[in-house]
Amino acid sequence: MDWDDLRVIHAVVGTGSLSAAARRLGLSQPTIGRRVQALEERLGLILFERGADGYRPTPAMEALLPHLRAMAEAAAALEREARVQADPGTGLVRVAADGWASRFLAERLPQLREALPGINLAIDFERIVPDLGGDSVHLGIYTAVPDLPGLRSRLVARSAYAVYGLRAYVDSHPEAWTTDRFDRCDWVIYDRERVGGTSPITAADPVRARLAAAARVLRLTTTDLILSALLSGAGLALIPCFIGDADPELVRVSPIVPEMEHRYRLVVHQDVGRSPRIARAKEAIAALFAAERRLMEGEAAPAEPAGAPVTA
Repeated sequence: MDWDDLRVIHAVVGTGSLSAAARRLGLSQPTIGRRVQALEERLGLILFERGADGYRPTPAMEALLPHLRAMAEAAAALEREARVQADPGTGLVRVAADGWASRFLAERLPQLREALPGINLAIDFERIVPDLGGDSVHLGIYTAVPDLPGLRSRLVARSAYAVYGLRAYVDSHPEAWTTDRFDRCDWVIYDRERVGGTSPITAADPVRARLAAAARVLRLTTTDLILSALLSGAGLALIPCFIGDADPELVRVSPIVPEMEHRYRLVVHQDVGRSPRIARAKEAIAALFAAERRLMEGEAAPAEPAGAPVTA
């Protein structure tokens, strides 16, 4: 039986449509359709129910799925091992990270280049951990790691959060230093409902609820937009200390908010991580976070006195 045909079937099961399977495999939709029909004829089985909502596995296909998935995982493992064996220790390493972590890496590319001669880094902004078992993304830096087979992670940073504002805004709004900030200041917040994101920090919900209930709130959907709005003087924002303390235009007006601590983990597939170039990049990135520990944890304290706590 031709594995290429089985790979097509696996993609159709995983995506639920010919067009999505075609995009995943880089083939045309008619080619996918012909492969499905040819395999059905060869097996003497109807594998999918065709409907307006896509392709749904028939009972016969459901019975074959455990074997198909085992073959797909074996094929993927073989490809990963082949890449490890062929890896010369140099080349492209693609790193995915959430908004704040991707900015942290991008601003430190010169240090990473110096630490990784022969490695070409690519940094992708992804809100959630992408598929790390293939060759499209090799490493991830995230606070929430899915429980998936083969994924391994290590803690590389604890990120503290506090309230910041543009110096000019804070100077004209002295209440930013007090608990009156919620009623009398403008706020820039991350629109979690709009984005549909999740957070592992359930204890921080009261903090987010208080921010969302502030008198004047601007909701934005990316970290870049939040930082741009903050630097324009749009109001106050609760952001990582490694972002706020590193920018001389911003002033920290609250103590660290312990409920908002984010723990960043460096994530890799166990097979991909054995590749020499991936292993080199992994250690260099971990060392970079370690070198910036004080900044990450908010210990690079500003000269201004701390304002009122967020949860007071």
